[in-house]
Amino acid sequence: MTISTVLRFLVVMLCAATIAATDLNVRLAAALAQVPRGGEAAVAVWDCGGARWLAIAGDPGPLRLASTTKLLVSAAALTQLGTDFRFVTRIYALGPLVSGSIPGIGVIGGGDPTLDEHFWSGDPERCLRDWAGRMRAAGILRVDGDVVIDNRLFRGPIRPTTYPTENGNAIKWFSAPASAFAFNDNCIDVRAVPTSPGSACRVEVRPRSPRVTVDNRTRTVSGAGDAMFLVDRAAQANAVSVTGNYSKITTWFPVAIHEDPDLLAGDAFAAALRDMGIVVTGTVRIGDVDPRNGPLIIEHRSDLLPVLTVMNQRSQNFYAEQLLRIIGNKRFGSGSISDGARAVREACAPLMGDDASSLTVFDGSGLSYGNVGSARAMCRLLASLDAGPFKRVFVPTLKDKPYAGLVGKVKTGTLATASCLAGYVEGRNGRLAFAIELGQGQARGWDWGSKLRERLFEVIADVVR
Repeated sequence: MTISTVLRFLVVMLCAATIAATDLNVRLAAALAQVPRGGEAAVAVWDCGGARWLAIAGDPGPLRLASTTKLLVSAAALTQLGTDFRFVTRIYALGPLVSGSIPGIGVIGGGDPTLDEHFWSGDPERCLRDWAGRMRAAGILRVDGDVVIDNRLFRGPIRPTTYPTENGNAIKWFSAPASAFAFNDNCIDVRAVPTSPGSACRVEVRPRSPRVTVDNRTRTVSGAGDAMFLVDRAAQANAVSVTGNYSKITTWFPVAIHEDPDLLAGDAFAAALRDMGIVVTGTVRIGDVDPRNGPLIIEHRSDLLPVLTVMNQRSQNFYAEQLLRIIGNKRFGSGSISDGARAVREACAPLMGDDASSLTVFDGSGLSYGNVGSARAMCRLLASLDAGPFKRVFVPTLKDKPYAGLVGKVKTGTLATASCLAGYVEGRNGRLAFAIELGQGQARGWDWGSKLRERLFEVIADVVR
């Protein structure tokens, strides 16, 4: 190929890219014209192959990120913790084993979020039964003392004070707190098991804990029963109430734990020990565990990448809040919300360049309305991850979004007044990173948000299709 041929080829490619960018900007402008007065909208698109901006449209300033905040946590986890990071929970005997008895158990929480149905085939107690079985196999038949939970890895409030509380949000599963020793996504699961017609149903909860109280107002019926399972939780207590008429066993219904998640996890572990025939004479309490006081019985490890996948694909808030504190502990030696948020901001800043100035982080999940950043900043974050060493492991953690023969890899974000989408789309004409941020702002209605988000994604995907 001659030099002149190469030059002509480059000119043609440049012209094609310019035409594509011009067409994209025109189509984005047409779509954004649908935003009503007072509404908020921003779009940024990066050409990964050409390493250049393809489009930046709409509001240049920071808008609400909703659950796309989890992209920040993902980036910070990869850069600060590394792909080989493991969550580690350690269980010690608080003294020697003598005639089948140990003087207590110490659990050092490692912030592991995976002791739940996602990783244990729908049965979170399976992990605890496994631990109890291993202890019995080691010859432990009695715990003549307490089950001590060491939760020093995390500190401060168990949930952000910036979480919204209106409309019962505080008791819903997505507002679950964080804890160093966590079980069942730090939720209280409830189900009703019918008994005999006319009698109350049996109400079961997990974690099994005396700290959870139940007001059972159910009734077993022989007919169809209620279609909806009616569960509530007190605003300031781990107290659940169940009402309704049921003829069949219900599915588990989750509500967020209000307080003492480490203790509830410890209670669940103690219940699993008793199920295995191991006598526990003491109580479950919080305390410092000194590994030098007895042998290590169990060391449970969980990998980081599967956690990122559940967090991003299922938009699991609890996982994000656990990771936020782990990142804070790694960077600053403190597993607090404030240090975790600071650690995430500082870790993402080099990936965003000057656009990092638009970023504000209050939590890991994106549930707080104060989590904001510009579409350009989020797109630069994605572009940097795509060009860096974590592309191979990061992109598969995102959710598939099919469209017209393509499959985007995305993270969604939805709040009562925000609708976001960010990720990648690739086709025969290239690969793009993009960020879409929409907010109700001062607009009177909000029925346009989700529809426009889908339309903007289609406009972007059409460029590479």
